[in-house]
Amino acid sequence: MLALMLPAQADDIHPQKVVKSVSDVVLAEILANKEKLDQGPEFLLSLVETRMLPIIDQERMSQLALGKYWADINDKQRADFAEGFKRLLIKTYAGAFKAYTGQDVTYGETRFNKSGDKAIVSSDIHVAGGSPVNLQYRLYQPKPGQWLVYDATIAGLGLIRTYRAQFSDQIERDGIDKTISELQSVQL
Repeated sequence: MLALMLPAQADDIHPQKVVKSVSDVVLAEILANKEKLDQGPEFLLSLVETRMLPIIDQERMSQLALGKYWADINDKQRADFAEGFKRLLIKTYAGAFKAYTGQDVTYGETRFNKSGDKAIVSSDIHVAGGSPVNLQYRLYQPKPGQWLVYDATIAGLGLIRTYRAQFSDQIERDGIDKTISELQSVQL
């Protein structure tokens, strides 16, 4: 269970700062380049890949999304799955950012686990005339001074949990190789 507490090392980069700084840059670039957004998906896809992906542990997310099947596949299948999953993540994040039109984003208290090496950064996107949409980023600290995202929850819906259920159903129905092949064919 995560509780409010100070990080283990005060000189470490704070996980909220990691998420907020990247989000601020991405959202500012979206607002400053509306004409590029209207020309096609390339600008937004590139923005997600160059700005968002560096703070995401893609291999860990791939492993968590594949769940129990990760242990049963070989290194090539893992690499192919991870590459396809990366494409899916880029497309997912780009789709979410496409709807952004300048709404205010606020951040709540960051919660840390007891050892201080995992955190949940919570933010709210304030929609005019509606309830705020809550986003929670789950991060871990692979080494001091570095925080990486390994899951996100949007309005209570966990990204990894959702993908794990989808992949599990598809693998049971079609097998791992076809699942990987379809994932790699995701159009950006």
